Parts: sequence; C-alpha cells; structure tokens
Amino acid sequence: MSAARYVALNPVRARLVERAEDWPHSSARAHLAGRDDGVAALRPLLDRAPRFADLLQTEADHAAFAALRNSELIGRPLGAPSFLADIERRLGRKATLGKRGRKAGGRDRDVDIKKGNKVASP
Repeated sequence: MSAARYVALNPVRARLVERAEDWPHSSARAHLAGRDDGVAALRPLLDRAPRFADLLQTEADHAAFAALRNSELIGRPLGAPSFLADIERRLGRKATLGKRGRKAGGRDRDVDIKKGNKVASP
C-alpha cells in the first residue's frame, strides 16, 4: 500500500499539483471515482484499499517512502526476500545488488600485469 500511496503522491510532493487527482497522468482520479478509465485497471488496488481517499489521507510512512525512493534510485526492486527470489527466477538474472568494489585478488593481478610480470590464469 505504501508503494501505491508513494506513486499517487509523487506529483504532490514535487509541487506540480495540489492534489493527486489533479495530475493528468495519474490513476488517482479513476481510483477516487471507483471506475476504470480505460488506462488503469482499478480492481487490484481497490480490492486491497476499498477507500482510496483514505489511503491518500493517511500519515506518511517516511521509512517506507525512503526505502521506495532508494530502490527507485538504484533501479532495483523492493520486496521480501521470497518476492526478490521469484523475480530473479523469472528474469533469469540477479535483481538485487551484489557486493560493491573489485573482486578479491583483482587489484594485485592488475598491478602485476602493468609491471610486466606473468600472472597465472585464475
């Protein structure tokens, strides 16, 4: 629910509009009216939050918004480990961040090659 609220309120936080439903590219207007608008399928969200207006009015969950913003910035999905494992399985690739930096032993090997020393293949 935090993700739906985060997305709906993005134009408000960016001070592009005063209310979420005023943003022309948002499904907020359709969700508030309770009718599909030909672009958004409302049932999945309205099954979880029958009163969309209440969702927009609840107190902001700053920790959830920060996690969503971070996930958006790094381009990685956010969710429970089982969800992330399912995403990785379906995509056939890693969806979470790996360890940062060089692989162990990588720097010493690069230095030896620059000095002209022969290095055994790993």
